[in-house]
Amino acid sequence: MKDQAEKLRSMAREIKTRIESEVFKGAKRTRIVTVTSGKGGVGKTNFAVNLAISLSDLGHKTILLDADMGLANVDVILGLVPRYNLYHVIRQEISLSEIIIQGPRGIQIIPGGSGIFQLANLKDYEMKDMLQQLGKLEGQSDFLIIDTGPGIAESVLSFAVMADDIIVLTTPEPTSLTDAYGIIKSAAAMEARGSYYLVVNRVFSESQGVVVGHRLKSVCEKFLGVEIEIIGFVSEDRAVRSAVMNQQALVIYAPASNAAKDIRQIAASLCEKAGMVTEQPIGIKGFFRSITNLWRQKTTV
Repeated sequence: MKDQAEKLRSMAREIKTRIESEVFKGAKRTRIVTVTSGKGGVGKTNFAVNLAISLSDLGHKTILLDADMGLANVDVILGLVPRYNLYHVIRQEISLSEIIIQGPRGIQIIPGGSGIFQLANLKDYEMKDMLQQLGKLEGQSDFLIIDTGPGIAESVLSFAVMADDIIVLTTPEPTSLTDAYGIIKSAAAMEARGSYYLVVNRVFSESQGVVVGHRLKSVCEKFLGVEIEIIGFVSEDRAVRSAVMNQQALVIYAPASNAAKDIRQIAASLCEKAGMVTEQPIGIKGFFRSITNLWRQKTTV
């Protein structure tokens, strides 16, 4: 098992180095932000949707990728009905630009569906075509927000490991904290390239969020050697449920609610952090090339 883990780490390092050296230094690249959680039911998709809209409201062109292969809920939360997803692009039934949905406040949504993991099975010429299509989005967006499935499945970890920023969402519940630690541990074992950020959702007070966040932060630093920054807390708020029932984003449905204000503050903090980073983002094309290479090589381990 140790040999296999070391092989995976070595593959991840090799792919990251190769991809980063191939990308044009002068080109504008999209910042990849993966939103993930150790378990379901913590509000991950709702947070990802509202984060994307908040970034757009701040003047940043934002794309949201629904990468939960099990339960794709972005469209449900926003009351959208996508006819096609990435699977249809892979089958060459339709182009990537044709599956993109125009969401609220100018965000663009890419329905992933079962097509996400099918990327690993593409032939070289098919992957080249897909990367060319993805590359067209590069100069059109500042952020790509990826809403992953919950847990530590291979696809989830790949999206986390190769992202510029990893936002781990948890709640104050002990089981949620344990599972959040689990995904951070797994990503750290694969030497994730990005920065770790923690968001504690559904807190009843800022002091509760501080206590819970620092508890997980200290455990990660002590036992994993991982630095994770607490980027914010989201208040427990009845407006969240009302927004979901009405199939609207919280920051639009109830912009004055505490939870909406919290998410907008997190978006502002993320922009500030991104502006302080001197390293070039990996970009959309480099990101998808790297995760598909990682998936392909894992099948040979």
